[in-house]
Amino acid sequence: MSINLNEYYSGGYFLVRSGRPDWKPPFGKYLPDGNLISLSKCINYLRLSVLWGWTTGDRDAARSFGISRKNMDKFVSWCGTEYQSFMGYRSMFYRPEDARAFIRQFKIQKNNLYLLGAALPKTYQKTWIDEEDNNEGIAKRVKKGIAVDSTGKPIGFDVVSYSYSDFSHSWLCSGLEHEMNDLFGIRTNELGLLKSYDDAKKIYDWIAEDNYEGKRAEPEPYGF
Repeated sequence: MSINLNEYYSGGYFLVRSGRPDWKPPFGKYLPDGNLISLSKCINYLRLSVLWGWTTGDRDAARSFGISRKNMDKFVSWCGTEYQSFMGYRSMFYRPEDARAFIRQFKIQKNNLYLLGAALPKTYQKTWIDEEDNNEGIAKRVKKGIAVDSTGKPIGFDVVSYSYSDFSHSWLCSGLEHEMNDLFGIRTNELGLLKSYDDAKKIYDWIAEDNYEGKRAEPEPYGF
């Protein structure tokens, strides 16, 4: 896949386990039969989150992700203040090496584990600066205009909503793969991601026409 990363700003880096135990292939005519990859927690709910280690956090999710019982107390402590040197609230690592250091520190098994880098087209940065009041996590990073790490391998595009300083829902959460194929002939790649910027923009523009009314997708701002 040919993508010029110089045309994008970094939205941070995320550790994600693909798939979900309660949603197994086949996924239907318009999606691959393998694991789906997305920044949406609905599709890949085991996206590492610092919230798992907080007082009301989800320890079961942390264990399913790969935090052993032996390391759970250390993980909870890490989620107190130590994470702030490596990760922005709630799940965004600042650098790929920070995420890799976390894997080593907590001895995380790498099977089915992805280190995903999010990138926003530079042409949309001004919208985030002008319209997004939140200055935590992903929004704070996007506004700084940080370059994307050039060592990564582009694997596709996603259209994901943003809520409470974190990525929320994918266009697939609303079951739009059928309608987008009928309207625009759009099909995903073998990971369930979009094949081109043009496909992502068509879906984004179509969702945006709804003006956050929640009729075409979730009533949240989307990006790609």
